[in-house]
Amino acid sequence: RIEVAEDLPLTDCYVAPCVTACAIKQDIPEYIRLLGEHRYADALELIYQRNALPAITGHICDHQCQYNCTRLDYDSALNIRELKKVALEKGWDEYKQRWHKPAGSGSRHPVAVIGAGPAGLAAGYFLARAGHPVTLFEREANAGGVVKNIIPQFRIPAELIQHDIDFVAAHGVKFEYGCSPDLTIEQLKNQGFHYVLIATGTDKNSGVKLAGDNQNVWKSLPFLREYNKGTALKLGKHVVVVGAGNTAMDCARAALRVPGVEKATIVYRRSLQEMPAWREEYEEALHDGVEFRFLNNPERFDADGTLTLRVMSLGEPDEKGRRRPVETNETVTLLVDSLITAIGEQQDTEALNAMGVPLDKNGWPDVDHNGETRLTDVFMIGDVQRGPSSIVAAVGTARRATDAILSRENIRSHQNDKYWNNVNPAEIYQRKGDISITLVNSDDRDAFVAQEAARCLECNYVCSKCVDVCPNRANVSIAVPGFQNRFQTLHLDAYCNECGNCAQFCPWNGKPYKDKITVFSLAQDFDNSSNPGFLVEDCRVRVRLNNQSWVLNIDS
Repeated sequence: RIEVAEDLPLTDCYVAPCVTACAIKQDIPEYIRLLGEHRYADALELIYQRNALPAITGHICDHQCQYNCTRLDYDSALNIRELKKVALEKGWDEYKQRWHKPAGSGSRHPVAVIGAGPAGLAAGYFLARAGHPVTLFEREANAGGVVKNIIPQFRIPAELIQHDIDFVAAHGVKFEYGCSPDLTIEQLKNQGFHYVLIATGTDKNSGVKLAGDNQNVWKSLPFLREYNKGTALKLGKHVVVVGAGNTAMDCARAALRVPGVEKATIVYRRSLQEMPAWREEYEEALHDGVEFRFLNNPERFDADGTLTLRVMSLGEPDEKGRRRPVETNETVTLLVDSLITAIGEQQDTEALNAMGVPLDKNGWPDVDHNGETRLTDVFMIGDVQRGPSSIVAAVGTARRATDAILSRENIRSHQNDKYWNNVNPAEIYQRKGDISITLVNSDDRDAFVAQEAARCLECNYVCSKCVDVCPNRANVSIAVPGFQNRFQTLHLDAYCNECGNCAQFCPWNGKPYKDKITVFSLAQDFDNSSNPGFLVEDCRVRVRLNNQSWVLNIDS
């Protein structure tokens, strides 16, 4: 079900679920419209407003936007992530010509960012764009973090990662490589940095405790790091990966590309339904030939290659809603050459504590919604804040932190700007009846863009789902001046039988037949309802809003 996960507002409810599902609230319908008009540089400029890393996110974004595309109610989701690639491919040259390096300001406070991964790069971009002097401190010899050093290069070309890094640097961001891992907040403050942002990621593996004496066991992050370096790895013929997150998928797919490996198997103690890996990652692993063993948990790995697995069953749900794995009396064995454990990625709390970061009772960084710690002007961003997540989510945490800083510096942010787009609602509404049976291949860029732009329903300008699905026409859209949305939804009480269709299809958490302004025809219906709305009686109008009622006289 397509969901916005917020309460249905009384007015101005037109919303694009693709935008609300996006961690950075990318202006998706707007840039798709620009692409459809062949304004590629304008589309890219709009993308850069909120997205510091379009080359990276164009390849490895988790595209929650597509899982929440309203087009799913009609045929299939728009290929939004691929459209972002097109904007960069076709719009970059013109955009780069019109772009100017930020002038900077001597009055802006200096900012230090520890870590030059996706979150650190994004923070540097947003702050440098606003005129702040920014220095990124990175202990590695390069920038990019997990994208550069951990995620396999068959998922994203190295030159695209470098493209984003270079453009961040072009904004005036300084990079200090090979920094001491013992760098502290106090040291940076003493160097004159007013703000400190920590973006050190989750580069610690907990591993798996196994009986047995086989030493051919890797932890996922060191394995992927060596794979990306091009190290000659000797894994044997059969590799087993323990875990079922995105990192496990990367490990198994990478292992199959190591010379000599003939088989890669993922072992997971729960079932497919509980698997945390994204759907796309799982499907790509299947496509590469990765095998899966569900409801199995490793117990022993002996020197002769025997891996003993405990067969599991599923019990009651845990605190996260996933059913708990329960041991059975049954075991199975596999002949395995190497084992890779891909579980327990977490931040290094000892390092954070030594750095001077305040931690809560559970060992997590103690931060507010913007990522600010109990230390004023010190922020946590990216995976280090709350654990492993997507690249775009890391950029989102950087955006929230930098917006807080810019607000503190009295620099206007365009994050929450609303603006009128003079689109033709009738033209957009007509698209709902255009069902695509056969889709153009994305390799034909021009035809692909034209197709997807024509399929976009631009939900933030035209929605009216509740109007479309009501069998009694009890919900209507009327043009009302003075609002953000050109049309507002009005509920007609006399026509409604409370079937619930509108509530089922509304992307918001709410019921249009209960939550929208209601026109009543009879006094008894007004009295027996709690809906916001009004009833016209002779020369007066009875009004109810926020559970309060008034009687207003109508001037003759």
